[in-house]
Amino acid sequence: MDTQPLRVGVIGVGMIALIARIPELRETGKAEVVAICRRDAAALERAQEFLQVPEAYTDWREMLDRAALDAVLICTPHHLHCEQMLAALERGLHVFLEKPLALVPADAWSAAQAAERSDRVVTIGCGSRFNGLWRTAVRAVREGAVGPVRQVAVALSYPRRWLESELEPEALRDTVRSMALPFYERAGVPGHFYEDWTVEGNWHFDPVRVGGGALANVGLHGLDLALWLGGAPPVEVSALSDAAGASVERFMSVHARLANGVLLSLTSADMRVDSRRVAVYGDHGMLTGDTTSGGRIYLHRGGDAEEIEPNVGDVSACEAFVSAAKEGAPNLSPARDGAYAVALLEAAYRSAGEGRMVRVERPQGW
Repeated sequence: MDTQPLRVGVIGVGMIALIARIPELRETGKAEVVAICRRDAAALERAQEFLQVPEAYTDWREMLDRAALDAVLICTPHHLHCEQMLAALERGLHVFLEKPLALVPADAWSAAQAAERSDRVVTIGCGSRFNGLWRTAVRAVREGAVGPVRQVAVALSYPRRWLESELEPEALRDTVRSMALPFYERAGVPGHFYEDWTVEGNWHFDPVRVGGGALANVGLHGLDLALWLGGAPPVEVSALSDAAGASVERFMSVHARLANGVLLSLTSADMRVDSRRVAVYGDHGMLTGDTTSGGRIYLHRGGDAEEIEPNVGDVSACEAFVSAAKEGAPNLSPARDGAYAVALLEAAYRSAGEGRMVRVERPQGW
């Protein structure tokens, strides 16, 4: 049995790396962060001192070439993901990649195929995949708990891009900073990491680097959950969107048919309420979930609703990744599924922009 820790380099040491991924890695007891990378030299120096990591680089390619690594965590803006993942695979490294896999389907298919050709683990950071209750629910659906599935409906809302258009610049800075502070503080990250947290220059508010608006930024987690529950890739997609005065879409309605015939509907609303509601309709019953009520999921098959209890525990995203890379555990969020999500997202934006149904072309056998 391999008792040596997995040597990990982190590309992109921003909020998600500081408050979530690096602590998750260290909590496994099976991995160590040996190198970090961030373009901003001053921020990199602060991070290296805080994290006590031996090596730090401002160029991710240099880190991949020089550091002794077994794996990388990629926590960079969306538009950089595909190139960095492929470069890591070429060097024989396991990859944990924040969603999405890529911005466009052609890149996503190529990246997923490269992942499957390699003998390395590529895990996409989609949150529901590591939640024991959702894993239990998906397994129940696969095993026929509601009978043959006919439709999956997901309704999402999140307080995100309203910040862009409804506050004056100074208030906007204060509000965004106040949103970031609790995340940093819960992770024990010192104050100087978030003193300069502003919208100006923040890639989360740049549609070019994000790949779209609210759905591409936050809603992709819900979109991935919908596809996971549906159990197949999308084949045709129709969507409508509304920017509501913002520079990118704030509201979106997506409809799709999956390769197994399941119908999928998803609404994405950028507003001041945070809510995730899910329903799976089958011939013999339905499954409903509402993460705004304590993360409960219910099975309805006539009579009283039955609350589903998890039969597997929650794992952190990095715990799942390290277990897959070191011990051969199942990859809970594989690259192929990440490519399906990119294909659905891009088709939805294209449909909304062109006012027509869009067919999704996939590589043969996919």
